[in-house]
Amino acid sequence: MSHVVDNRGKLLARLNRLIGQMNALRREIENAEGDEQCRAIMQQIASVRGAMNGLMMLFLEEHVRKHVARAPSARERDRAADDLLSALRSFGG
Repeated sequence: MSHVVDNRGKLLARLNRLIGQMNALRREIENAEGDEQCRAIMQQIASVRGAMNGLMMLFLEEHVRKHVARAPSARERDRAADDLLSALRSFGG
C-alpha cells in the first residue's frame, strides 16, 4: 500500500492545520487597518511556512523510507531518488 494512503490521516491533519493558518493569515490581511498589523501578519506567514515545511517533511520522510530505501530494484530506487531531488529543488524556491 502507498505511504500516502497509509499516512492519509496524518497528512490531512497537517493540511487542515495549514488551511486554518492560511485562513487566519487572510483574515489578518483583510482586517488590517494600518502598519501596526505588520508584525502579526509576518508571524502568521512564518507559521504558514513552518506548517508547510512540516507537511513536506512528513511526506518526504515516508517517500524516502518507502520508495528510496526499500525499493525492490536499483532502477526504482534511482527513479524515486530523482523524484525526491526534483521535489526538493521545487520546494527550495
